[in-house]
Amino acid sequence: MISPPTYEEAPVTFGAWLNQRTRWIKGHIQTWLVLMRNPVRTAREMGLKAFVSMQLVFATGLLAAFAHGPLAFILLVALLTPYDLLSPADFILAVSGYCVAIFASLTACALSNSLSHARAAPTMPLYWPLISIAAYRALFELIFRPSYWAKTQHGVSARAPQSAICAIAAPVDETARAA
Repeated sequence: MISPPTYEEAPVTFGAWLNQRTRWIKGHIQTWLVLMRNPVRTAREMGLKAFVSMQLVFATGLLAAFAHGPLAFILLVALLTPYDLLSPADFILAVSGYCVAIFASLTACALSNSLSHARAAPTMPLYWPLISIAAYRALFELIFRPSYWAKTQHGVSARAPQSAICAIAAPVDETARAA
């Protein structure tokens, strides 16, 4: 885990975000597929605990990315249609899941004494289906354009130039300066 800030630049447009997220998910799919070519050997080499952890990180993360969009669509259709597509218990379960995730995010903000991301927490149910768009796009690219990796353009946000940030963040080595 990196403790100091990395001063990375977030994408400033939806297209840039979609390209970045698609690239990341494509990399996750590719990594998981390589590790699962021979799952018995991978589990033996990694050890059972690490193998299960890898499955929790990659497989469940990918499953969630692919599932959020369709599930949100089903929930939306169920809300807008006069027919009983979902039971009240199904609806309560879905809404409770979203509320728990929002509450967990707000709790993490409070525990870190930084509420800077708290305003984003209520928008999470709108954000998650967008990840599904990137996931399906990543799967399409992996099948039909496996060597294509959309690059993220940097230096487009309104912030201090990277050289100024690096100069502030980097400690000065007095011995190098004297030489």
